[in-house]
Amino acid sequence: MRNIIRAAALFCVAALAVTALVSCGRHDEDEIKKAAAELIEKSYEINEIFFGEGLPLAEEEEYASTFPGYAVPAPSVDPDSGDDMTYYMVSPKTGYFSVDDIKKGTLAVYTEEYAEPLFDMAFSGFAVTVGGDRTERTDAVSYARYIDTTAGYLGMRKLADHEILPLGRTYDTSAMTVVKNRGNEASVSVKSFVDGKDAGEIEIALKLTGDGWRLDSPTY
Repeated sequence: MRNIIRAAALFCVAALAVTALVSCGRHDEDEIKKAAAELIEKSYEINEIFFGEGLPLAEEEEYASTFPGYAVPAPSVDPDSGDDMTYYMVSPKTGYFSVDDIKKGTLAVYTEEYAEPLFDMAFSGFAVTVGGDRTERTDAVSYARYIDTTAGYLGMRKLADHEILPLGRTYDTSAMTVVKNRGNEASVSVKSFVDGKDAGEIEIALKLTGDGWRLDSPTY
């Protein structure tokens, strides 16, 4: 009886050990590097969509051919901020025709956890109350950058220069080091450049999702 109990205990220990190894399993490093290189390359466009100049806008002939009767709208300047509040049509040549298209493109590169704040900022906008004195307070408002217009096209608001981030960082993805490789998480160290100049090594996080590896940290 004692031997049976001992054997059962050893079996349980072995089973737990196997489970631990599986849950903390390592992935092939070449697989991680390949995924990281592809995702970093795709991230440049996504970064531009959310933080840079944005998607290319349609030319006048694209308005006419895509939506007969619609012309390029005139700028509508906010008297308080001076910002152009008009939503211009994104060029059909980009392949993005709706907010959902941008979301799908983003989630093909980044995790949902990383992407959600970007979606809130770009598609909903936000307001921030400045100042603690109830008699002297102002609201800093950022309007949605992209909307699905009533005319049926994807509209983009032009950002002021101070709202656009410099996106001059690139990476040499031909040589990288895997610094984390455990379970569904990994990270790589990649040599980066800003405007063509050496900017040191950057560690970029990845997470394994049901659709494959996705970036879980910014690359800009």
